[in-house]
Amino acid sequence: MSEKYLRQQNLVLLPPEQPKYAPRDWEANNRRQNLFSLEQQALADRVISESDRIIDETKHTTEESKSEVDYRLKERIEDIQFRRDELQQQKKEAHIEEEALKVYKRRTIDAINTLREIAVPLCRKCIVLREKRQGTDLVNDAVDRELRKELDVTEGGIALLEKVLEQCVEQIRRLRATIYLLDRDLADKDRSIKIDAKNLELRPNQMELKVYAGRVPLDPYNATDEEWIMVTNRNIEATAKEINSAQPLRSYIDQLLRQVAEDIRTQVERTNAAFRQRVAEMRYTKVKLENVHKETVRQVNELTRSVTRLEREIAEKEGYVALAQTRLANRSQRPGIELCRDNVYEGLKKELAALRETIAKLDGSLVKSKATLRYLLNTQVMQEEEINLKTESLRIDEVDCMTMRESFHFQSF
Repeated sequence: MSEKYLRQQNLVLLPPEQPKYAPRDWEANNRRQNLFSLEQQALADRVISESDRIIDETKHTTEESKSEVDYRLKERIEDIQFRRDELQQQKKEAHIEEEALKVYKRRTIDAINTLREIAVPLCRKCIVLREKRQGTDLVNDAVDRELRKELDVTEGGIALLEKVLEQCVEQIRRLRATIYLLDRDLADKDRSIKIDAKNLELRPNQMELKVYAGRVPLDPYNATDEEWIMVTNRNIEATAKEINSAQPLRSYIDQLLRQVAEDIRTQVERTNAAFRQRVAEMRYTKVKLENVHKETVRQVNELTRSVTRLEREIAEKEGYVALAQTRLANRSQRPGIELCRDNVYEGLKKELAALRETIAKLDGSLVKSKATLRYLLNTQVMQEEEINLKTESLRIDEVDCMTMRESFHFQSF
């Protein structure tokens, strides 16, 4: 019969009978289980005792480790604060030096602008004005030489100041670079102090704490403590080096500004002294020429009057000649034997010869006087032209140049 048929007949199919233990096996098993349980209980008691001992031991060790770490954190914070204070002091000194260099930079720029925009154009304008002199007054005198020397000294001073200005700008840039490194180091140290201070405030029973289960290591350290100290010391030493370099540069700039100002001031005084001497010489020469011109005018007037007298005398003598010739002509009309060479004839002939000789002398004197007058007039014109040249040169030097130069008061930079 099949199993399906048995189920339809509500019949139970009994499994085959399994082998069974004997009562002694059951009792033995119970004793063995009891013994095993007692052994496990004894082992549990030993484990509990060992756990309590380890808990007490590790608790003390943990507290000691935490106290040591807390102490080291405080020590580290103090060390970082000490380094930070050193960096801040160095940064303060660097800022002070930078501001001082900025002042010297401004002084140097002002000096260059003053020389380039006032002193050099003033000197060149004087040179251009003096080139407008004419004739023999256009001479390469001491004023010309001093003016050109003044221009060379001024341009040389500008070149020196521009060179030291470049050094000043470079030194300021280097100071700013060290200040940037200090700022970055200070920012890192401030952040480290905050992190360590926060770590110092943490407690093991805080709710937000949890065990890290990530794969990234928790100690990605980049440098040792000695390297950390070395980096900070290097930043401090680099800043101190730049400060020590900036201080002699400021002294050099100050000395150079004084020296350039003194050199230019000395040369300006020499040029002004040459101007004053030249003006005095020009004025003396002009006065002397005016005196000579006055005497020439007097002589021209005298010669003019002399020529007039000579012409009048010649005219009078020509009247006498005409009279004598008329008398001779009238007496030549005497009739017959009356037309003889008598004493009157001889007197008229002698008078006429004397008159001709006198007129010849007067003509010679008149020609000579007119020639002398012509030469003297030419001399007078030349003297007047020379006086005009001296007047123009005097105006250029005394009015145009000196007035303009005296209006510029040169001061120290």
